[in-house]
Amino acid sequence: FPTVFNGAKSGFDVVLGNPPWERIKLQEKEFFSPYDPEIANAPNKAARNKLIKNLPDENPALYAQFVQAKASAENLSTFVRESGRFPLTSYGDINTYALFAGHVRDVINVQGRAGIIVPTGIATDFYTKDFFGDLVEKHQIVSLFDFENREGLVDAYPRSYKFCLLTLSGEPVEKADFIFFATNT
Repeated sequence: FPTVFNGAKSGFDVVLGNPPWERIKLQEKEFFSPYDPEIANAPNKAARNKLIKNLPDENPALYAQFVQAKASAENLSTFVRESGRFPLTSYGDINTYALFAGHVRDVINVQGRAGIIVPTGIATDFYTKDFFGDLVEKHQIVSLFDFENREGLVDAYPRSYKFCLLTLSGEPVEKADFIFFATNT
């Protein structure tokens, strides 16, 4: 957390980033994809669970790896929720981009600015509504430019992704600029 010296908040003048967009919760399909395509490609969760139940007998090493990965994800999730470090972004299926957005906001100084590339869900998702609402209430949004990637603006993202360029201020700003549904720059 930034510290306060002589009544002024310390911190960075500029923070730029493209934080990771990963859910902390273990995604079984993605976990098993490189190890067991049958489990990864099961037609539904019930079928996947049935195959996972057989793993202790059929592939104990993979089962142990799965149990370890699941426990690690659950432990990290518990830490994030209970640490008090991320009070506005540690709900539901926690995504690391929301945690980073909260952190970026915390580390800029009063006159600083932060620019991050995050899913547009930072402004529209249920589990980030408290964070975004607080940004709005405190007038810290400089701009939010939302893009749909259907024209392949960013090759690394699937065409169905919506992402935004979010700029925050360490102090209140008079007005914010918003653009939604842009398909190119």
